[in-house]
Amino acid sequence: MFPVAATLTPQASADDLMRALDCFLDTVVVPVEQNNWRRVRDLMNRSQENGWGLRFVLWAKGARVKSVPLHHFAQHPCLLGWIAQDIDDLGLLAMLRATTETGQVWSWQTPSPFTKGTIAPQPTDHPWWAWVSAEHPEDLLPQAARALLAGANGICFSRLPANEEDVAERERQKALAFFAVHLRLWQTLLNECTTESGWEWREENLVARIWELREREWVCLFAFPSPAPQVVLSLPFSTPERVRAYAVQFPAMVRLPLQRKGERTVVRWETPSPLAVLWLTETTDRVQQVHQRANELLPKAMQFAVQWVLARRERFEQQGIPLPETTTQLWEMLQKARRRQFSHGYLLAQQLLTVLDALPSEGTSSDASLSVAGRRIP
Repeated sequence: MFPVAATLTPQASADDLMRALDCFLDTVVVPVEQNNWRRVRDLMNRSQENGWGLRFVLWAKGARVKSVPLHHFAQHPCLLGWIAQDIDDLGLLAMLRATTETGQVWSWQTPSPFTKGTIAPQPTDHPWWAWVSAEHPEDLLPQAARALLAGANGICFSRLPANEEDVAERERQKALAFFAVHLRLWQTLLNECTTESGWEWREENLVARIWELREREWVCLFAFPSPAPQVVLSLPFSTPERVRAYAVQFPAMVRLPLQRKGERTVVRWETPSPLAVLWLTETTDRVQQVHQRANELLPKAMQFAVQWVLARRERFEQQGIPLPETTTQLWEMLQKARRRQFSHGYLLAQQLLTVLDALPSEGTSSDASLSVAGRRIP
């Protein structure tokens, strides 16, 4: 299970749930206490009745949760688990666990007994969800990269931006949705990536995390330091003959050239994204399922990318920040979006996000190559 979540306020409403769904989140974290437990339970009931598919993690803070009648939440179909903050009472923790089918309780920042793991900004020695600040859109990618490379079992954005009348808040929302839909694409694979099956791999200027899902299947997540026309990855394991390599990405999943050289597997990758997922498998049925998932999500990926570009430009203009000349590219992006040419629209929006410093760009060096695993590719 790899949740893609955001934290709501104690005064959360049905509109907040709809906004979470619009941002392609699958989980919401809601603080619960004596004054709002009825509201939270009603939201859970409404989500279930409408078939929204949202999962709820309830945030219990200190002794205040003792005033909440836990039996009203027991075994609710939408209840994924609890976050326990400042709770040392083992009996209370046991009661929280008993309300869910799986007994999932996470502690806030500091590991504690009888909990499944932690939710925190930094990794721990236990399973953890990464707490990602939603305040600065350009910081979302590096935060998500650090979390995934450290083996996070889920992503929880610190809040769900709400006020679309404020252009800065609107940009935060569109940026969050942009990354959420990418995480949802990878979610099918990340759901199977356990702490025990993964390890960090470093070689020269490359950092990656590799999970071995089963005997003939691997998922590799890379954070590339800067864009490059092409990279060659010399992976530290051998693969059977029938295994193929795929870039799990928008606008479409791509099969990559693969060579076997002794105890290593060499994969050539054209223009990977700054944060990218490589999948090595021989299971054609699963490949088709993930390919179909990418096609289903592509319209939303393009929509969020285009909307982020527009919101970021508007914020720059409002705040008097100098804008690069992008009129031609902007017009072309909007034309592709209007014509529902999702692949072209997505790629043009991604290029504009790079120009607008929302996503990493190439450094000042004129040498546009990237050294990976001891080889330089021009």
